[in-house]
Amino acid sequence: MRLIAAFMSFALLASPALAARVDVPSLPEAAYADTEASTNLPLRVNAAAIQSLTLSVSFSSCETNEVLVAIGADCDNDGDLSLDEAALVYGCDCGAWYRADLRTGAIGTADGNGLVIGKGEFDPSWNLVKVVRRGVADIGERVSVEVEKVRFDIRIR
Repeated sequence: MRLIAAFMSFALLASPALAARVDVPSLPEAAYADTEASTNLPLRVNAAAIQSLTLSVSFSSCETNEVLVAIGADCDNDGDLSLDEAALVYGCDCGAWYRADLRTGAIGTADGNGLVIGKGEFDPSWNLVKVVRRGVADIGERVSVEVEKVRFDIRIR
């Protein structure tokens, strides 16, 4: 019996976590002060395989510039993520980084290195990312969305 158990013993190891990163193209320069430029990007993520999703933003921040990234579900399928459809917002306004959970109304300060959305916080219905920039001149914004897939290690004896 031990011999059969020894032959039946095996291990299945998955390859290391895979990550996918998308860099958002720079938005066009605003022609007038306080003019908003925005773009929407479809978000196609296998929610069952996600370990984390990171929204990263960098730009020349000052009192007149703002960049934000919103993520949520485009419920009316118009291709534009409205404030009512957004679930999470991450950005910098007047030099202060913030994170807003629009589902709960919680707003707080955030780290300027990026917002990490973990597996338990990610909603499978989220299908759109919106990037918004307010301010004048080229502020050199760089926005990226990175998805890390689940790592797993299954051992059967």
